Amino acid sequence: MAIVRDGKLFGRYHYAFVIMVCCCLVQAFGMGLILNCGSLFYVPVCTDLGFSRSEISTYMTGYFIGTTLVTPLAGKLLSKYDTRIVMSVAIVVLSGAVASMSLFHEIWQWQVSGFFVGAAGSCIFVLPSASFIGNWFIKRRGFVYGIVMAFSSISAAIFSQVLSFMIQSAGWRFAYLFVGVVSLAVILPCSLIMRKRPSDLGLNPYGHVQGEGGEGGVLSMRGVSVKVAVVSVAFWCLFAFAGIASFIHGGIEQHMPGYIESIGFTASFAALVVSAESLGSMLDKFVMGWLNDKIGVQRTTLVELVLIAVGIVGFIVFHHPALLIVSAVLFGVQDSLMSVSLPLLIRDVFGSRNYTQIHAWIRTGVGLFGSFSGVLVGSVYDQTGTFVPAFAVLVVTCFAAIGCVVVAYRWREHRKLVWRTEDGEVCERPEVSAGGRL
Repeated sequence: MAIVRDGKLFGRYHYAFVIMVCCCLVQAFGMGLILNCGSLFYVPVCTDLGFSRSEISTYMTGYFIGTTLVTPLAGKLLSKYDTRIVMSVAIVVLSGAVASMSLFHEIWQWQVSGFFVGAAGSCIFVLPSASFIGNWFIKRRGFVYGIVMAFSSISAAIFSQVLSFMIQSAGWRFAYLFVGVVSLAVILPCSLIMRKRPSDLGLNPYGHVQGEGGEGGVLSMRGVSVKVAVVSVAFWCLFAFAGIASFIHGGIEQHMPGYIESIGFTASFAALVVSAESLGSMLDKFVMGWLNDKIGVQRTTLVELVLIAVGIVGFIVFHHPALLIVSAVLFGVQDSLMSVSLPLLIRDVFGSRNYTQIHAWIRTGVGLFGSFSGVLVGSVYDQTGTFVPAFAVLVVTCFAAIGCVVVAYRWREHRKLVWRTEDGEVCERPEVSAGGRL
């Protein structure tokens, strides 16, 4: 019996769920294993080779340079060419860059490898999953996307323990090799199974209502052209939103353990606070994905930003252990701003027709702002002896992000960004914003 028959797995299940499972695995073994667990290697590498923490941190500098420069190109490649080829080449380069670190002895080698991880990761970590889920799902799109993104957090929680044990027992070089080989073994087959759009298999997205299709009954992708999008106020508002989300993430994420210790708590309690943030991040992706489908992505994003601001204020005001844990859970909401809310906002405002390219350009704001947020917050502490002034500024940026989202939607409504079909014909923009239409 054919595995895929009439566009369904075993003739029974919509192929959208095959895409969903593959995206979950890509997030788990890509972002979760490679990116989120990367910091586990810092201490053993520094101890073994005599690097300072600031030197090994330049690995992430290389990463941000690579992802910032290549993400726009990645969006174009994923839109124009067969994603099976693009992702297959990218995962070979990405896994090779990680595995090669098992052989390194000089700090410049990590910097170069970081660049290739960022460059190749642009075609693996977020863009493909965001594009695939948006293209393949209409019904419960936000919830499904939340599930997919949550797998990066679940994976990081599991593999952090596995890699820690492996580094202690077999050494960091073997652990690097393990990460490279396992990520390739899982993501490469997924890359070959996935299809960019339902129309590639003659299908409509899951949840498509009959009668809304284009020619031949297959739904046509609709949205704003790239040229129109990049000169709109809505585009630059979402670009700023992406940058602010990255700035908030990097500004506190990198310094949270240091902040907790600076107000008189132990390193073990600081680790507990970080775990609480991870728990908040994982739960948030499920809850906010569901909420996106219920009340719409705009309202959900505003709720998220208010919760994040409350969490940061909690860090500043409360020094009670239980309240700091609660604040960390609330702050953990910020992780879904870039991974869940941003992709859904972009699709809601600009549509699906050129979604991947528009997302790629907006996502460069993540790299630009994120590359220096941790440095600035650390500098404030070095100059003043406290993180409070920097954290207070980050509260203000939450409300700046709220303004960006509101203005983007008002521009969409009042300036009427022109939506077109794949054939270039002008079409109406759907009014449903809760993950409901293409």
